[in-house]
Amino acid sequence: MQAEFSTPLFKALSHERLAAYQDRVSGDGQLNLFSHYAWNMALSESLYPALQALEITLRNAIYDAARDYFKRDDWFDDTSIIHYPYNINTLLKAKDTLRRKHKALDPGRIIAELTFGFWTSLFDSRYEQILWHKIIKTTFPHMPKSIRTRQHLSQRFNKIRNLRNRIFHHEPIWYWRDLQQQHQDILEALGWITPEMEALVLTIDRFDETYNNGLDMIKKQLGTFC
Repeated sequence: MQAEFSTPLFKALSHERLAAYQDRVSGDGQLNLFSHYAWNMALSESLYPALQALEITLRNAIYDAARDYFKRDDWFDDTSIIHYPYNINTLLKAKDTLRRKHKALDPGRIIAELTFGFWTSLFDSRYEQILWHKIIKTTFPHMPKSIRTRQHLSQRFNKIRNLRNRIFHHEPIWYWRDLQQQHQDILEALGWITPEMEALVLTIDRFDETYNNGLDMIKKQLGTFC
């Protein structure tokens, strides 16, 4: 790869960031290195629709199910329900953010402001009796009964959260051997809540194409700079 092309890339991306790729990429020198970096961006992009749809659908499903069960729009403010300090503090931060933006503290805005970590933390064992014995079926109506447990959901959504956080913090995921399975797990979880949302995402989902062919296509395009 020509120095006039590669040198600015090293400066823009930093040797420290590229070190995570250099440790795992071999052969073809800088072409392979930058191809994998670009491929990682493409894979992250291709997972975004499924992750975005799941995050929004999950929080709305939990909120709606709990609202209907507890018969109050602001059930999240009841400390007999949401009692763990992390969740309470996250709620307070969400409300402070809305105040700074001069937005009303209505339930719809509050739940939209809450982090994915807030919602996935509700699958912790401390909420087993308070929430999931009451709303698990209405939150996940299409999940097979044989696996519809808080424990199974906790494992699934914490793994998805880890993938989401790596993508949103621009970390490498291309080398994960189970990335295809994780993609399927996201779609399956979405289908447990609303199969129609899974179908909607699949109309634009490009993960398989990007995973199977993306690296070769990127190498071919970047090869013109060699």
